[in-house]
Amino acid sequence: MPLILPKPGTYELEEKRSKFIGYCISVNNEPEAKAIIAEVRAAHPKAAHNVYAYSTLDDNIIRMSDDGEPSGSAGMPVLNVFQKSGVINYVCVVTRYFGGTLLGAGGLVRAYSKAAKGAMEAAGAQEQITTKLYKVTCAYNRFDQIKYNFEKQEIPILQTEFTTHCELNVEVTEFQEAKFLEGEIYTAEVLQVSKHGVKTW
Repeated sequence: MPLILPKPGTYELEEKRSKFIGYCISVNNEPEAKAIIAEVRAAHPKAAHNVYAYSTLDDNIIRMSDDGEPSGSAGMPVLNVFQKSGVINYVCVVTRYFGGTLLGAGGLVRAYSKAAKGAMEAAGAQEQITTKLYKVTCAYNRFDQIKYNFEKQEIPILQTEFTTHCELNVEVTEFQEAKFLEGEIYTAEVLQVSKHGVKTW
């Protein structure tokens, strides 16, 4: 299962007086990633480097930058952290304030990797969940039983409308969908079931 970042993550560390600040957040496309990078740069005008890596599935793009650090010592380590984790649709920027002591290629790789990993862990990477939204129409005299069955199966009812019939908008996970469509969940006189959306989070 692919992983996503449900919230922004930040992590700081210091190596030989150089400060590294890792920041990551979920994005949907390259323009969003570039906007985040620009925001981080604007927030740290005195930083020596703003190394970044990002990947977006919608436009099938993977990008990274050493931003002035020795080639392969910064952007690639940040990218590797996320590729190994399985996280998708992200941007990570690691800001470095130079402390006056050179770290060498190995030291840079370790520092940038640690900052990126710390930011990712702070963001709480989790499995991507896809749910489908359905509208269930039933007669008034079946409403209470259907509502009870949904609650028992932990299927949330997002909205209820009462017109000539009762309409329940529910959210079904991919693991519940088969039983839902077979009628095993509501087991009542449902008049109509129609899918009207997909949500990924």
